[in-house]
Amino acid sequence: MGYRNTLLTIFFLLLPLTISAQKGKLSIWLQEKVSGQRSEATRRADDEQDRLTTVFVQTSETLTNEKLVEYDGTIYAQLGDISIITIPISQIGKLIEESTVLRVEANQRADVTLDTVAQVNNILPVYQTTPQHSAFTGAGVVVGVEDVGFDLTHPTFYNNVSRSAYRIKAFWDQLAKRDDVSVRKLPVGNEFLTEDDILALGCAVDGKTQGHGTHTAGIAAGCGYDSPYRGIAYESDLCLVANAVTSDLEFIDAQDYDLYTSATDALGFKYLFDYAEQQGKPCVVSFSEGYTPYMDEDDLLYNDFLERLIGPGRILVASAGNESRKLTYIDKPVGKEQAGAFLNTSSKAPLYRIKSEQPVALSLYAYKDSDTPTHQLHIAADDKRWNDLFVDTLFIDNDTLAIAIESYPSAFDQQGMISMVLMNANKAISQLPPIAIVIGGKDQQASVIGSASNALANLDTDPQWNDASVSHNILGPGCMTAPITVGSTTHRTCYKNMDGEWITNIYANEEAGLWSPFSSVGPTLDGRIKPDVVAPGRNIIASYNSYYLEEHPTSAKNDVAHVEVDGRTYPWHIDSGTSMSCPVVAGVIALWLQAKPDLTRDDIVGVLQRTCRHPEEGIDYPNNYYGYGEIDAYRGLLDILGVTAIKEISQHEPHDARIWAQDGLLHIVFDHVPTLPVAVSIYTTGGARVYQTSVNAKQKDVTLPLPTLSKGVYVVQLGEMGSTLIRK
Repeated sequence: MGYRNTLLTIFFLLLPLTISAQKGKLSIWLQEKVSGQRSEATRRADDEQDRLTTVFVQTSETLTNEKLVEYDGTIYAQLGDISIITIPISQIGKLIEESTVLRVEANQRADVTLDTVAQVNNILPVYQTTPQHSAFTGAGVVVGVEDVGFDLTHPTFYNNVSRSAYRIKAFWDQLAKRDDVSVRKLPVGNEFLTEDDILALGCAVDGKTQGHGTHTAGIAAGCGYDSPYRGIAYESDLCLVANAVTSDLEFIDAQDYDLYTSATDALGFKYLFDYAEQQGKPCVVSFSEGYTPYMDEDDLLYNDFLERLIGPGRILVASAGNESRKLTYIDKPVGKEQAGAFLNTSSKAPLYRIKSEQPVALSLYAYKDSDTPTHQLHIAADDKRWNDLFVDTLFIDNDTLAIAIESYPSAFDQQGMISMVLMNANKAISQLPPIAIVIGGKDQQASVIGSASNALANLDTDPQWNDASVSHNILGPGCMTAPITVGSTTHRTCYKNMDGEWITNIYANEEAGLWSPFSSVGPTLDGRIKPDVVAPGRNIIASYNSYYLEEHPTSAKNDVAHVEVDGRTYPWHIDSGTSMSCPVVAGVIALWLQAKPDLTRDDIVGVLQRTCRHPEEGIDYPNNYYGYGEIDAYRGLLDILGVTAIKEISQHEPHDARIWAQDGLLHIVFDHVPTLPVAVSIYTTGGARVYQTSVNAKQKDVTLPLPTLSKGVYVVQLGEMGSTLIRK
């Protein structure tokens, strides 16, 4: 009886819609939601309120609120034929039967992309306060950050130590209490548009349990206040959206869980871009979150919506994820009879996906106290059940592993197919004997895709099934075409905490200056190279949430500094992950947008292609570890300003000197006293040299009067040491 109940549970979890012809209109995540709602409906009172969800809808005719009245739906955004609406889950089945409805889609909530295993290790200050880049500081640009755990009072979000100007200009907290105005404008939460209203909040609703957003926003745009940990675009305006992640469930009424989806995240991006457009300023949005997509192909409307959302001066940056610590991919190329690996998960009900051109042969092998299979289950490629949802079971003596499989056409490649393999065991998979999943079919390419929580392993139990690899694990929405997707590199391997302790703890395969071993890699499941770029993400110091520190005082052991302001203790904290590398790139792009406000995503990809540093020699770029390489803010600025053709200009900044312009004077401070005279030249961005002199030897600090120059950006070349940009 237990076995039959297990099968029924799986069957109802993946139950297709009543009208199978409509199934292709609905994303898999929503299929499960609709099926779950229907199975629950038989156990609920008839008068119980129906749950709402937020979804993308694509229609062949313009969708209006009037047309949605009969479905109790409300439109909150429209870009062409794609709308974002809220609708009762029970109404989705009726909605997709409309001939004008082409597709309805949503996916799960995202989560923060921290390297949680080593998020507190190996940091030296990465962002030291420096007068360099004073020509470009993010002024006139909006940096949008969608994240969780914002401390809205942190002094890093002001302009400087005097705190004479507050830089957070608008804030949508998707978990905040609603009012009549917000209900009409926003599907969840509330917005706050004045300095007084924002500061009165103190922190986001989840600000006492999260600190992530305070850190990422500080990396991208914090002024650093009275510390050496200044962000990149430190004079930009900030616009923030506090969204909901999986760990925020305590703040959400159970009835509202399904209002927080990938479509709600997309509305957050639109909110940030819309604010910047209202101000007449370019905008870069940083999103350090992600989710494991059911397949890249299951997010068609999300992808298309984001493609329509970005444009000149509207750039979206997303983290790649931290999924490379586990093996998650099996590739079976054409010509290879079989390929497989062992299940590596503590879940009782893991989900794996098979991508193939046609049905494949699928086998499960269990190894109980043996190096040869003792129990097995085979499903042939010509089994007619591949054409519909079916269930089967692997018996391992008194243990059972039931599987439910449903196949559907690939949305991007109608010749291909995706098979969802949902397993359900009587105990955690890790407590069962080793189990290998094997696919076969010599004449076709096929693959098995897992995730960090539903991973794979290569074991000595049976080496013939050691085909698992690190690949194809970019999270959504970073796996999509619209974002600039960011991976991580490692540069710092130790740090001194507040107690003066030096801490060093690195991965066995981690090298300074190279790819961080946790950083997700491509390609995407439709074959595109990702990430696009990498940046320092390992061991980054930036602002953190004082409200979190209050509630979790033991977290101070991972802080490197505290500052007291108006009776509050504000921390500077260490974290690692592509969550940290993402705002690095967003901050750099803000500098680039200041130089050229109408940059597009394609423009930025071109800059990356021409100017990124290549951390590893002997490999081709772009590639699925580094993208185009590690971002170089200065070379990118030179490229955008068009001064790379000036032969006399170095493509790097001085390593042993700092240069800045202030009050009509040019300041030069050498790290080491020069033993020989040093030439100083100033060029216009058009290549004309407008000033030349020589600094005598044995001078450490030099101040020179700037020549009479019109307002603008100039390049200072300091001997052979390098060049830097100044603004007159």
